[in-house]
Amino acid sequence: LGPALSRVSSPDGAMTLMLSDIADADAAAERLGPERWERLLADHRVLVEQLVSHHDGTIMKFERDGFLASFTSAQAGLHTAMELQRTFSTDNGADSHLAIRVGVHSGFVIANPEQLMGRNVVLAARIASKAKAGEILVSSTLKEYTEGDPSLRFEEHGEYHFKGLHGEHMVYAVAWR
Repeated sequence: LGPALSRVSSPDGAMTLMLSDIADADAAAERLGPERWERLLADHRVLVEQLVSHHDGTIMKFERDGFLASFTSAQAGLHTAMELQRTFSTDNGADSHLAIRVGVHSGFVIANPEQLMGRNVVLAARIASKAKAGEILVSSTLKEYTEGDPSLRFEEHGEYHFKGLHGEHMVYAVAWR
């Protein structure tokens, strides 16, 4: 890892990756209209940056209504995901309510100056894609790293074969309410 990426990985080089986006973003954008949707995205981005930074995470990429963040600690990544869900689950009126979906995974990644790559980045993205509005889904690896924390509760979500990855992958939902 180069100097920039060494700041976002654990001492052994592993990273915890969190991917999140706004559930049903197209429908929300249509309902709100372009101007209000852009304001909502700007507010969403500011809140995400603050929460990720608060847990010593790094935003690696923002793309429209979604983002990729990395953490040196599985605990920090998962607690950030829970705090994000709590923040965005607060309904401030029907027009401004939005739900997010989150996937979190820990593993080793391949990095170049422009992006993170490799099977663990793909796995994190595939896990995130299975999440529904208001859900946090995590890999079995992330669960193993964090299950010693008595404040966390995991439920089996299912075993999946993800496109582009070998084998079956157990995914867990995290209770965050």
